[in-house]
Amino acid sequence: MVADYAPVTRDPSSFLETEHTRTIQADRLRGPSVRGVRITVVAGPDAGHEQVFAMQRVIVGRAAGSDFRVNDPTVSSFHLELIAAEDRGGVQLVDLSSRNGTVYAGARIERAVVPSGATLEVGSSIVRVELDAAFATEVADLPAFGELRGRNVAMRELFSTLARLARTELSILIEGQTGTGKELAARAVHDASNYAQGPFVVLDCTAIPSTLAESVLFGHERGAFTGASERRVGVFEAAEGGTIFLDEVGELPLELQPKLLRVLERREVVRVGSTTPRPVQVRVISATWRDLRTMINQGKFREDLYYRLAQARVTLPPMRERVEDIPLLVYHFLQRLPPGQGARAISPEALSELQRREYAGNVRELKSTVERAAMMAEGAVITGADLAFERMLSGERARAPSPVSAPPVPAAPQAVNGPLTPFKEAKRTLIDEFEKDYLQRLLQRTGNNLSRAAALAGIERHYLRDLFRKHGLRSDE
Repeated sequence: MVADYAPVTRDPSSFLETEHTRTIQADRLRGPSVRGVRITVVAGPDAGHEQVFAMQRVIVGRAAGSDFRVNDPTVSSFHLELIAAEDRGGVQLVDLSSRNGTVYAGARIERAVVPSGATLEVGSSIVRVELDAAFATEVADLPAFGELRGRNVAMRELFSTLARLARTELSILIEGQTGTGKELAARAVHDASNYAQGPFVVLDCTAIPSTLAESVLFGHERGAFTGASERRVGVFEAAEGGTIFLDEVGELPLELQPKLLRVLERREVVRVGSTTPRPVQVRVISATWRDLRTMINQGKFREDLYYRLAQARVTLPPMRERVEDIPLLVYHFLQRLPPGQGARAISPEALSELQRREYAGNVRELKSTVERAAMMAEGAVITGADLAFERMLSGERARAPSPVSAPPVPAAPQAVNGPLTPFKEAKRTLIDEFEKDYLQRLLQRTGNNLSRAAALAGIERHYLRDLFRKHGLRSDE
């Protein structure tokens, strides 16, 4: 749900960034009113305990990091999440792979919307969940933070939160689906923090070789192991005075997690092959698409490490929850194209089509779609026909919505009762026509330059050369 708000008149001093504090100030706007959540323990060790939350999402569990803590040994560390869902008539609950489950009306459930006032069996305790009174939200009128863009209320709330967190020393855990912009958020926090003059070092936790994990994190001395021909610093030392970004931290091997925890607690590293601790001063930001609380319940992630990484936690919304931001993002991506390359405008019809599409890859997929359409557009403005052609390039023609202006169909459909071309022959004809059309556009876009054409198409030069020869579109010279 998006709130309407009136334009705000302000002078340039309302957005301040000083050399020493890098403080961002912005006008405050009234956001939408949303319902809170009331939780009451009806039976169990904490019977009678009640708490009202002026927030839409509440974590119930035994861990100290839970929003609503239940001192019941049969309750998991992070047992379930409650989400105020007034538009669906109640409270949505999501069981976080708890050990003993969450039971409603005699059935164990993983995800459901229950009516306000419903009682749930959580371990051996019984809790009642209710929608509480609405509370007003306040958001900053920040249309951007770093490279992040958005006018959606959730995004403006996020920008305000990130701007405030940037001024602190807290470790931040950024959650969100793949492609939502977690690394952009981390870099924006770094650039707005007191660590901005230091390096921003990215560690992809999915790509750490198991045999060299400690060396990658903490460094090694010469001769520490076979192949260690020289001394090397790890990512923590490389990030000294700056920020280390642990991307996809949920993929970190379990055996490496206590060693990372030790570094975060002591703020020092010991290189492989050495016994000398070396102090490090870094800001730690992590990101994951996984739910680490669920992983804790499953024994796949250490609870104490989670607390160190998630001193503050923010979530980036998926593209489907911020469709109104698509025009802003599209124009931003077009402006960021290399000078002299690609279309720099889009027709209203094409923009409407982009808003109707689904983006499983979120903002990253939208960006790729816009760039591909811009680079292959026939003119200076992206049209519906260009988007239809872009669909063909991305291999998604089958699930494309009907475009406003579609390109000519390669071959007219045959009459139902007429002669049928053999399947392989018909398929080959369509592929040949697609290849030729694509290659002609590619040559036009790249000025007949084979290397540029191969880079833009994302295929090897020798294979592209063979395709040109096949269709008689380019000589060997």
